[in-house]
Amino acid sequence: MHQVRSRYLEFPAFIALYLLFDWATYVDPLYGLNITPWNPDPALGLVFWLRHGWLAALPWCVALVGGELLVRGLPAGWCITLLSSLWLTCGYGMLGAMLRRQFGDGGVFDSRDRMFRWVVIVVVGALLNDLGYIALLSAGGLIPLGQWGEAVLRFGIGDVVGILVSMPLFWMLSSSSGRQRLFATVWRAETLGYLGLTIGVLFLVFGSIATSEFKHFYFLFLPVIWAAFRQGLYGTALMVFTLQAAIGALVKWNHAVDIAVHELQMLDAVLALVGFSIGIAVDELRKASNELKRTLRLAAAGEMAAALAHELNQPLTALGAYGKACELLLERGEAGEVMKGAIQRMIAESGRAADVVRRLRDFFVPAQSSWNCSK
Repeated sequence: MHQVRSRYLEFPAFIALYLLFDWATYVDPLYGLNITPWNPDPALGLVFWLRHGWLAALPWCVALVGGELLVRGLPAGWCITLLSSLWLTCGYGMLGAMLRRQFGDGGVFDSRDRMFRWVVIVVVGALLNDLGYIALLSAGGLIPLGQWGEAVLRFGIGDVVGILVSMPLFWMLSSSSGRQRLFATVWRAETLGYLGLTIGVLFLVFGSIATSEFKHFYFLFLPVIWAAFRQGLYGTALMVFTLQAAIGALVKWNHAVDIAVHELQMLDAVLALVGFSIGIAVDELRKASNELKRTLRLAAAGEMAAALAHELNQPLTALGAYGKACELLLERGEAGEVMKGAIQRMIAESGRAADVVRRLRDFFVPAQSSWNCSK
């Protein structure tokens, strides 16, 4: 019952958020259709699919039809709109099913091998899906024959870039553990530092975006590399999504229709993949360092146990011997100086054992404090 109630809340929320992304990123469309150079909404849909499987098909199809109606004014008519929406739903669904099979219904790629497989699946699946979608629009007479290649290129780049740049962040936000780790990673003062650097670099690169030729695009690597080295994959995911959203907003608000937006998007995709690679390498290095620290702590504990066994062996053996001697003296009725001397030696040996424990504790406490501070 709780799961059914949760779906009733998640499905309309997904549709509303999908439509919001569709409207916000409807930039530089081709023939007024859903052919734009940046489409982050499929990334949101794929993450939704990872959570719900084929149950996500209906709300996703409703969101696609709603976008054609509310954002674009139904330029293809009802028949082509319904057919194309069904095609996209099935195509994205197959892509989501493949990703779910490879990565499960939660988490994010945490190794370079998994990232490579994710990139290949996204690129191949999105391009095959886009070919069918553009073919449907062409069959309906909405795209001239001479513009078919441009439409495929623009829509393909839009889907691939949108998914590559946006999906990691959506993936992290889709689970409670991912959100906790994301907030723990980026909720720092230095996050404001590299976000501020991003604003400055964007102003430098796109100060006059309508005439910019992206000559200084390489400056955008600075905040991405900063985030990757300091905060790993989670910081990089936030950085590249923020950067992409800012670029899209600048293009949309400045009505910069004369620039090669698809080239800009390809540059941003390369920037994102470089950042993800660095972030994964940093996370792997930190993981190896933490494992090494745990190994050293276990080794130190073993050494301490061996040292305790060695150092305490003599006083404990002496205590046992003196205790046995006292027992024999009591059986013989001795209660004079001999008994008193045995008891004093027992007290001395117990103090010796306590001194061994104290010295070992004083030796290992500073090391333990340094390990805790380095976590």
